[in-house]
Amino acid sequence: MPDRTDILIVGGGLIGLAIARTLRLRGASVTVFDRDPEPRGASWAAGGMLAPLGEAPDPGPFLAFGLDALARWPRWAASLEAESGLDVGLHAGGKLLVADTAEAVQSLQARYAWQAAAGHDVVWLDAPAVRRVEPALDSGWSAGLHLPDHAHVDPRRLLTALAGAARAAGVHLRYGTEVRGLDRGPEGLRGLLLADGSRVRGGWVVNAAGAWSGRIEGLPAPLPVRPVRGQMLALTLDEPLTTGLVAGPAAYLIPREVDGRPTLVVGASMDDAGFEVATDAATIAGLRAGAEALVPALRGRPELDRWAGLRPGTPDDLPILGVDPRLPRLVHATGHHRNGILLAPSTAAAVAEVVEGGAIDPRWADAFHPGRFDGA
Repeated sequence: MPDRTDILIVGGGLIGLAIARTLRLRGASVTVFDRDPEPRGASWAAGGMLAPLGEAPDPGPFLAFGLDALARWPRWAASLEAESGLDVGLHAGGKLLVADTAEAVQSLQARYAWQAAAGHDVVWLDAPAVRRVEPALDSGWSAGLHLPDHAHVDPRRLLTALAGAARAAGVHLRYGTEVRGLDRGPEGLRGLLLADGSRVRGGWVVNAAGAWSGRIEGLPAPLPVRPVRGQMLALTLDEPLTTGLVAGPAAYLIPREVDGRPTLVVGASMDDAGFEVATDAATIAGLRAGAEALVPALRGRPELDRWAGLRPGTPDDLPILGVDPRLPRLVHATGHHRNGILLAPSTAAAVAEVVEGGAIDPRWADAFHPGRFDGA
């Protein structure tokens, strides 16, 4: 490893790797540090939905950022596949949100109203139309909102391909290397202090440590990032039951292929359990019941796997993105919560722009600013 690197990145999950590859392709020397022995992070446990209209509660900076990212995704995925030689598992097919009670239908209609008024590609469905889009759904779902241009990706394939692309570009990956904190001196930020006591010099430091972002020693102010546990399971199928993403009140379904067999991923819970990543039987049972309520044919299907991951949450559920107002050359790229996979290409582009002397896009700069929680 060189004595000094242009960019030091804390966190080798999807966000850290996406930033590293982008900066390296623009000519910077980049080193990534991660405590895990191989690429993992929250993305390894994620569902892989690329669905900003399904996630945004209203118009605003998050939706603008999400739509920007969605537009980048086809070209970004193609470039990763070309550089790594691996398929990232990107599939179109849309997303269908369904409702069965009067209150749920009203809420879905309100979402449809503002999205349609803004000119987004959204379709309102009555009960027969819901089952024309997804015939396997239970007959009790009385209305739906279809988002036909949304998609999903296989997170584990994606992470493996992105790591391969980063290596091919010349990024120096140091997995199994824990960062203790920032190395700061009278002149400002010098680099990183590693857990083994050694120091690494760098021009910029990017904090992309996910749920652990606020635990880095030496931050100029507390960073309110907390771990939000998400539990999921996968069911094996004899044949595919859904064509796209389906979301109900208690679960969402993601079609996938594992080892050549059709599989359905069921997600995802949210709870504050600290850094505990174990699953619990009651939560998994609730997810399964929610899935079976959507698609009755799932009853009795064998479970392939269950797992949990830690999303990086923030008080306002928005990312923290930009230069730290108290410490020049420290960039935060964290707090993506449920949408790190969707937002990765736009996050990487934003960080590269900042490092090269530009600025965060004004459509979301203030909403994501790292100093917004303490008035800095």
